Amino acid sequence: MAIFRRKPPQPADATAQPSGKRPICLALQGGGAHGAFQWGVLDRLLEDDRLDIRAISGVSAGAMNAAALVSGLAAGDARAALDRLWREVNQSGGRNV
Repeated sequence: MAIFRRKPPQPADATAQPSGKRPICLALQGGGAHGAFQWGVLDRLLEDDRLDIRAISGVSAGAMNAAALVSGLAAGDARAALDRLWREVNQSGGRNV
């Protein structure tokens, strides 16, 4: 299981409002078709500024998505990381290298 930790919150001043983001944890299952479907679901979740992804776990294709998501969140562009992953999977076309 991967736990993504962002920088600790800075001390809030008296006028600051709570972020209002809803914390979520993701469990991603395996299977090639499930993994490709998850890419679309994750892309949509990342568009929603109301969500705060706190933890991610995955198996097989779900683990690939989880790894791309965590590394993308750390780098600042998770949607691009997932896009790169699935475009590379597509380009491989099932070739055994």
